[in-house]
Amino acid sequence: MEITVFEIVSLVLNLVLGGGFIVTFITLKSTKKKAEAEAKAAEIDNADAIIKMWRELAEKMEEQYANVSIQVEKLSKEVNRLRSINSKIVRLLDRITPENMIEMVEKIKQEINSNEENSNHIPFSDSAIGRMQKSQSGYAGAGSNG
Repeated sequence: MEITVFEIVSLVLNLVLGGGFIVTFITLKSTKKKAEAEAKAAEIDNADAIIKMWRELAEKMEEQYANVSIQVEKLSKEVNRLRSINSKIVRLLDRITPENMIEMVEKIKQEINSNEENSNHIPFSDSAIGRMQKSQSGYAGAGSNG
């Protein structure tokens, strides 16, 4: 019994093709490529979602920064205004003597009220300065204890 080359080739082909080895190998290779493509697509989708999230966060932070900058600017102006008023009042207080107390108190009140009116604040009409002026001039209006 002699085996020919044709029989050997036929036997090998039957083993390889009949056992499903090549079909399984080809299917496995295509399944692996498909899984890699799906993983890359999912990775790209995740990256897009993260980029969108960071962009929204950056836009929100930019808006908040602009609002805070506006508030800081307003507060800086208010602080400068109050420093100016304080400085003027201190200079006026340094000039107070018993002889000119009523006059200086009136100047201080005018300074406070003019600055308050310019900045849309309600002036303090019943302040300590106002009560002192009322007691010096003999005025007994509302808010005094006399």
